[in-house]
Amino acid sequence: MLNNEAVCACKEFYQGETCDTETRETYVGIYSGSPVTTIEGIDYTGSRTDYSVVKNGGDIAKFKISTTDTSNTTVFFCKLTSDSDFVIESVDAADDVTISGSGTISTTSFRMSGTISKNQRGQTITGTFVINAQQ
Repeated sequence: MLNNEAVCACKEFYQGETCDTETRETYVGIYSGSPVTTIEGIDYTGSRTDYSVVKNGGDIAKFKISTTDTSNTTVFFCKLTSDSDFVIESVDAADDVTISGSGTISTTSFRMSGTISKNQRGQTITGTFVINAQQ
């Protein structure tokens, strides 16, 4: 009891007065931001990009973030580790590109960061990336 009212906790990744809203459902929408990739200490800021956040399958912790730009079809497959934190489980990206990382998400923004590597002409180029996006 809290202030003479019953207090119940929702199951993980559910919220709302009757605990019937999936947390990931509250994040669905279009977010906009510019990716920044850092390679050998040099920042490369990408053009402003729209990202679509959608639920991914039956696991209530999973969602995906994908670019809406048809020339860049990167898709980040993510899994909530708390109501606002997530890990990037896998990524569909250009050939020979590997991406890993984590982030935070809310109903108005997300931020993800991690490492990116690309095999180019027999050489592996490694850097970091950050994407800050708002709805």
